[in-house]
Amino acid sequence: MSGKYRWDKKYLYWGITAFAVIAGSIAFYLLLSKWPGIKAALTAILRALSPFIYGCVFAYLFIKVVNYFERAFLHRLGERLFPKNAVRAFKAGRIFSIILTLASFAVVFGGIMWLIMPQIYYSLSGLVNNMSTYYRTVITWIDRFFDSNPELEAMAKTLVGNISDNLTKWVQESILPRTQVIITNITSGVFSVVREMFNILIGVVASVYIMYHKETFSAQAKKLLYSRVKPRRANRVLSSIRFVDRACGGFIIGKLIDSLIIGIICYIVLTILKMPYSALVSVIVCVTNIIPFFGPFIGAVPSALLILLESPMKCLIFIIFIIVLQQIDGNILGPKILGTRIGLSGFWIMFAILLFGGLFSLWGMLLGVPVFAVIYAAIRNINTRRLIERDLPTATADYLNISYIDPITNSPVYKDPVRTVDKKPARRKK
Repeated sequence: MSGKYRWDKKYLYWGITAFAVIAGSIAFYLLLSKWPGIKAALTAILRALSPFIYGCVFAYLFIKVVNYFERAFLHRLGERLFPKNAVRAFKAGRIFSIILTLASFAVVFGGIMWLIMPQIYYSLSGLVNNMSTYYRTVITWIDRFFDSNPELEAMAKTLVGNISDNLTKWVQESILPRTQVIITNITSGVFSVVREMFNILIGVVASVYIMYHKETFSAQAKKLLYSRVKPRRANRVLSSIRFVDRACGGFIIGKLIDSLIIGIICYIVLTILKMPYSALVSVIVCVTNIIPFFGPFIGAVPSALLILLESPMKCLIFIIFIIVLQQIDGNILGPKILGTRIGLSGFWIMFAILLFGGLFSLWGMLLGVPVFAVIYAAIRNINTRRLIERDLPTATADYLNISYIDPITNSPVYKDPVRTVDKKPARRKK
């Protein structure tokens, strides 16, 4: 043989790539074939870690209030109690801040429950007791509505009768024979509720530990990040995390405060107007208002139907009030509380709710908007960075009348030639 064999690294790279693709395909196939077992294992792990998950959520919700109390006066209180020991002064201020935060939330939550729960109980009791009256009212409305058309009246009554017969048959044939199973499920549900309450209690304890050592946990996370990733990428990761905190955390907390205020205003006004089920309707409006865009409509429909059974005129007044209240919330109260944390137009908010709501039901509707805002901002930042690298304009307005971009000079050519002389496109500084 003439010449020596020459080693080429590219063949090694191709072999490693091919092996990685084959191994990844096999792993993906095994993952799909074993998915029920993997899902059960993940569910068991999440169930075991649920107290710590609750703790992280509570700590995230409480930490801003703890920081406020600590900066406002409790840190100075700790310095006055321990003027010669900075460490003990800091610990005292932190402990007092956590205790005051938990006490404040407990007082607010307990006060709301103490005021609202009896009213909700009376509303539900009245609703159940008046079901027969409401049924007769609906039948009377049907009689009046179809009085001039006996055929439609007969069809409607037949339909109502069929529904009643099918419901009775379903109870006799499906519910009663499975009474033992239902009782077992109810018992299991009670135990599940008790277990979740215990997990929540443990989560509160875990949140106290997380809030007390928040600087240590933050430092450990940064240490791990910088040990695994180059500084430039680590800085981008930290910047992205801070943005996620501002977008998601600010939106969620702001939306909770906004919905609470809307619920209180709704309860006060409905009580003044002497509306039926004012407490129950206010709770429905408060809870559904957390969902952006569609929330007010989701809460207004069942509430209006409840009031309609009592009085059509009060139902009309309630609808007018809800429209006015949502206009105040959307144009005055919401922007004041939420500000510009999301940065999405109404079209993208509706898109996010429909997309994530269809994929993840209620949780998708609640968290879809801030999650999509983060994705939208990430795509926008990547796109802006690519445009800056290519020395192209970054403002959307500069692309309104662009015909094409000269590949040689890298300059936009506009449909209106006067614009290229009068105004240069805006470019971000490097």
